[in-house]
Amino acid sequence: MKINIKYSIVGLIFWIFGLTISLIGFIVLVTDSHFWGSVGYFIFFLISTIMFLYSIKNIQWFNITSGYITVYCPFGIIKQVELKQIKKAFKTNAVIYGIKMLSISRPYIVLCINKSVTNADIDDAYNRKKKKYILIPYSKEAEILVCAEYKKMCGEELVIKL
Repeated sequence: MKINIKYSIVGLIFWIFGLTISLIGFIVLVTDSHFWGSVGYFIFFLISTIMFLYSIKNIQWFNITSGYITVYCPFGIIKQVELKQIKKAFKTNAVIYGIKMLSISRPYIVLCINKSVTNADIDDAYNRKKKKYILIPYSKEAEILVCAEYKKMCGEELVIKL
C-alpha cells in the first residue's frame, strides 16, 4: 500500500492557509459589521472550503487484494478494477502540481483499462472514477508488486513500457 501524501501536501497546505485567512477575515468583518466585506470573505471562505476538500481527495493510496486493485482516498474508494481488465501499462511523468507554466512532475505507473490510452491522455497525477486508467506512484517495490500480482492472477507477464 503506497500513499501519495508527499505529492499532494503542497495543495493541502495552500488551501489550509487560504481557509484560515478567509475565516479570520470573515469573522473580523462580521464583528465590525461591514456587510459587503463580510459577503466577499464568506464567498472566499466557501471557495477555500471546496478546494480544501478537493485537495484532501487528492490524497490517495492503493491496495491489491484477491485479484483487484483498489484506489482509496480519505472519503472512500475511488476506483476498483480487476487485474484481468488491465490491457497495457507504461511509465510516465504525471503533473502533481501546476500553476500556469510551472509544473512539478513525478514518475507514475499507468495501468490502462483501454488499449487506446496514450501518454498525452494523462492530465494529472490523481485518480478519478471516469478515467480509463489507474495511476500508481512509481517505485521499484510498486512495480514488482503489480507485476507479481498480475502474473499470479492472469498467468502472464505484465510488461511496463517506458
